[in-house]
Amino acid sequence: MRASVQAFLGLSLLICLLPTSSAEAEIVEYGSLDLSMLAPVALAIAGSAILWKWILPISLGNLQVAFEIDDDLFEVHRLSKSRQETKELLNLPSVPFGVLSYLMAMGGIMLIVAELLIGPGTFYKPIVFVTAAAVLIPIVVSPIVTMYAQIRAMNKRLISQTVTTQLFGYLGTAFAMVMILSSILYYGWTVSNSGESFDSTMMIQWSGYALLVYMSPTIFAYGRIMGASWNTLLLSKWRTAKGWKTAIDPDTPRFLKRLISLFLVIFLSTMPIAAINGIVTLIHVLINEPANANRLLDVGGILGESIYTMVEDSEYIQQLISLKTLQEVLASYLMLNVAIVGLAFIFELTRNLFLGGQTFAGVGGVILAQPRDIRTEPEVQGRILFFGLAGFSGYVVLLLVLQTYKEFSGLMPYGSAVSEEMLLESTWEFIAAGQGIFLLTWLLSSTRFMHLRSLKFDLSPDERREGVIMAGGGDWMRDHIESAARADDISTLIAFQNEQIDGDRAVVRLEKARAKMIESALRGLWPRAIEEARKVLAQQRGDDDEARMIIATGHIACRRFDAAKEALRGMEQPEGYDEPELLALTMEWLDPWTGRVDNDDLYDWENNSTIDHLKDLQKRLKSWSPDTSLGDAHRDRLSLHAQLSSVAMLRAQRRSEDALDLCLDLVRTHPDSTLARIGCALCMIDLEQWFDALDVFEEVNESSPDDPRVRALSGILGFHAEPSELEVALAIGSDTDKATWIDDAPVNPFAALGARKGMDEALNANV
Repeated sequence: MRASVQAFLGLSLLICLLPTSSAEAEIVEYGSLDLSMLAPVALAIAGSAILWKWILPISLGNLQVAFEIDDDLFEVHRLSKSRQETKELLNLPSVPFGVLSYLMAMGGIMLIVAELLIGPGTFYKPIVFVTAAAVLIPIVVSPIVTMYAQIRAMNKRLISQTVTTQLFGYLGTAFAMVMILSSILYYGWTVSNSGESFDSTMMIQWSGYALLVYMSPTIFAYGRIMGASWNTLLLSKWRTAKGWKTAIDPDTPRFLKRLISLFLVIFLSTMPIAAINGIVTLIHVLINEPANANRLLDVGGILGESIYTMVEDSEYIQQLISLKTLQEVLASYLMLNVAIVGLAFIFELTRNLFLGGQTFAGVGGVILAQPRDIRTEPEVQGRILFFGLAGFSGYVVLLLVLQTYKEFSGLMPYGSAVSEEMLLESTWEFIAAGQGIFLLTWLLSSTRFMHLRSLKFDLSPDERREGVIMAGGGDWMRDHIESAARADDISTLIAFQNEQIDGDRAVVRLEKARAKMIESALRGLWPRAIEEARKVLAQQRGDDDEARMIIATGHIACRRFDAAKEALRGMEQPEGYDEPELLALTMEWLDPWTGRVDNDDLYDWENNSTIDHLKDLQKRLKSWSPDTSLGDAHRDRLSLHAQLSSVAMLRAQRRSEDALDLCLDLVRTHPDSTLARIGCALCMIDLEQWFDALDVFEEVNESSPDDPRVRALSGILGFHAEPSELEVALAIGSDTDKATWIDDAPVNPFAALGARKGMDEALNANV
């Protein structure tokens, strides 16, 4: 950010200090080439190369992403610590196109500045066309990119798209926007021809309206993001000015960085005032049509006019400040506003888009992706970079061109064709539109400022965690969780989450999140399991196959096959990695629309418990048969659960004695299974063997006191149990208690039956 602010501040000052002239600019034709006329092109190319190779990588260095992993606690991970990592981000799909658009916009501006510095008022015609192309292409592309990005962001779980889908989306968006632009231009042309002669002034005015509407997606996005990011930017820059590390600036700031941050704090603090000034000034000029409208707009609006009048009326202040100098400063304020807030803040807004500051510190912003997806998915990172570079460069360069023509119309090509009054009004319309959206979003987001101050950010936990894990720390926790998961020991997983454990907080936090993820999956709370798996995946930098497979399994359970395919993307390997392929096959099996599974697909999975269970279940459901032979062929946990489902079906058919015999066999083969013992107790209750059931309960309550399934059994036996957990609510809770679990357990039909008119949900849970 420091390099970008310095470069763009210097560029804007050069523009502001250029000499003015009222002479007509000269356009040199093709045959009158002077080599000195090519000097501006050489300077612009050199400047663009420096921007590409030096300023852009530096400005996009130390990108960070923050995601919530506990109440008001955020982990902050660095995406681009080294120059090589920054280059890898810039080489992600679609990002080079965004870089090209940004460089074209900046190259066009640098070409204009170089022309005005080297040979003001004289332009070589081919260079004029090159400059126009460099400026117009980003202006045309910018609203299409921002519009489609906001449409695409409406589907919050969409991670990837095919090239064909993206191309169709961009072309469709472009066609719709061109149609709207053409309609406004046609109406303006009709109005301009309504008199006896063609009114060119009216046509130019309507062209400005059409361009304003065309640019509105970018203007609205810029205003929304800036308003929702204001809290984060202001607090972060203030803390940087004080010498603190922040979520946006992770390294200890040096003096120059602190000074620039202080400058940005002042600028950010005055932005709401500048926005109010811009909006009120434009409304005043359009409605009241004051006689001094041109000067009012030229010196920075009502606020600038008030300052100028105050100095003009005070002889003492005039001795300190020249009126002419003050007028030039006020006139250049708008240019500085556009240049610094626009071009330099593109990088700050991009940083905040990566950080996710709009999600926890703003209201009404443009949320392109969830922070955890930004951390784990390179495609999402590329999409945000492309949006930041290609989406805003066109809008900012348009404002700079308008302002340049206003200040130096006599030195610009075809500058005499447009009046200064119209340029002033058009520039203020574009700026006021963005300021209006910014002000509204800022007002909504201001309520979160105090909450933002109370948030805690753990900086660089991934680096600390990696060091601890590489040294062997945390292995015992992972082994402990894996052992409990394989034993279906929910009590141990819950106890681990509540235990006070010494060690690096980042490592402990990761393993507790992993325990909660597995616990939720074992209990069938799939939305919660998916959410916890996303946390684990984000903390692991996206490199955790177990979390990805739990996300996929959860989506399969909820019949979200599109999301499941997205979660499994890239995980299927040719040989030796069965789990993702089994999940993909299961998804095909269950998909009634696009699923294609035949005997050839099943041939490779003979004697596999997952496939055998699916085939056995499909066969049994035809006749509602409780009999299964799965236990004879397999001894794993999946087979245990399959046989427990047979126990449930036997109980439903009032064959509790057979169910008890099967449960006792399961206890013999799986003596550590809490579920098998609970099944025995339930069968004993069916057979009115209350004391035997009580003995079993006391045994499992001693070994698994935190298991909610054990608490549900205690409620059935008459002990006090709060229906705050799914299993207890289903066992002894009221219909209201059961209905509250529909969202957390959408695949549990009993929760749905507790809701009013919940039959559809119950049937859907069984589909």
